Amino acid sequence: MATEELAKKLERREKINEGELDGIQGSTQVWNPYTEFKEFSRKQIQDFQKTFNKYDVGKDKFIDFMELKLMMEKLGVPQTHLSLKGMIKEVDEDHDDKINFREFLLIFRKANAGELESGSGLLELYQNLTEIDVDAEGVKGAKNFFEAK
Repeated sequence: MATEELAKKLERREKINEGELDGIQGSTQVWNPYTEFKEFSRKQIQDFQKTFNKYDVGKDKFIDFMELKLMMEKLGVPQTHLSLKGMIKEVDEDHDDKINFREFLLIFRKANAGELESGSGLLELYQNLTEIDVDAEGVKGAKNFFEAK
């Protein structure tokens, strides 16, 4: 009887590890943005994290619809209700109608790859959140950047 109970527990654990049971995560891996987003420097990712935290008003580690609306208004590019929903849908991989930090970084990955459509809202978000590094660009590069803005 005890061996039968143990066998059932082991069978259940095996199904969890293989991902066969819905709603139960088998993996206990910690997500690391520095290893997944190698195209960004540590400083860039830390700056993205600060920006994300700034607009995560609820401090729930997600930017929801209202927080995204507020962010876009503060950046000077307010969006319509449908546009905001489309922005979330474009990067929302887990379909929870919120943007977590990983999905927030996907915006910048897609922008660097040229995958964001003009007028999608995410391109405007990217353009208004990126900053120029005067040390890398020099004073003339910074001048040209701000004139183009």
